[in-house]
Amino acid sequence: MGQQDLKQESRCWGVFDLTPNTRLQFNCGDLLLDIASGEKDWLMQYELKTSDTVHNPCIQLMGTGEEGWSLANKQRIVSNNMPQKLSLTPVMSDRAIVCRATTTVVLLPKEQISLYVAVPLWLQLSIRGGEKPLLDVSTERISDTWFGLNSREGVMSYALRMSEQLDIQPSTNHGMRVTIEIRIKNESNEQLNLDKVSVPAPHLALYVDEVGHFWTRRITMVREQDEQATLTIDKVMSTGLAHQNLTLVSAARDDLGQHKITKALSALFG
Repeated sequence: MGQQDLKQESRCWGVFDLTPNTRLQFNCGDLLLDIASGEKDWLMQYELKTSDTVHNPCIQLMGTGEEGWSLANKQRIVSNNMPQKLSLTPVMSDRAIVCRATTTVVLLPKEQISLYVAVPLWLQLSIRGGEKPLLDVSTERISDTWFGLNSREGVMSYALRMSEQLDIQPSTNHGMRVTIEIRIKNESNEQLNLDKVSVPAPHLALYVDEVGHFWTRRITMVREQDEQATLTIDKVMSTGLAHQNLTLVSAARDDLGQHKITKALSALFG
């Protein structure tokens, strides 16, 4: 992508030219990423903004030099043969994300429902294919949480802000978020109270449609007769989108394939 094209670019991911004495600034959700290139080094800084304002993804071609070099996290990358391109790739988070309902959803016995959530994406920066990314960071502020039955049985996860909800309709999709359909089946003889759901983000590949919205395959969670639940990553896409209208952006961090996983009920629903 040339610098003349870059001035008009509204998508903050892909492969970009970064020739010596060039500086690019990327706005992706809450993430501000600033990179300046020299002959044998790159200066990189980034931070997550605290404003509640929604920022559309964009890229700016900046002046050279270290003016405004004041963001929270800084790195200098050095090489005798610095690449002149960088790759920014959206990926799913590296942990499960706990999503809460505004009001408890009660699923009656032998019933099923689809709930929808839009969760933040991570962004990976790499310069050579196959190497470990130089940066792997969330595009929004997100909190750590312990999710499980008690303080000993559970896993470290991320928690969305309380304003982010599970819903019975697909969320409006914009920016650096991905819409996920979660189909929940209650095969037991008891009602299932859905206050929160743990979304297995690392097991999901990421796709993009023709207008730049992100999607994953549908997730199916089944509550069995006992206190067990099964998790499956379905072949079909969330909301039934056609595969031919989607492009794969990034593979799952931990691909389950077509396997079904059995977990304690508390591992999926708290």
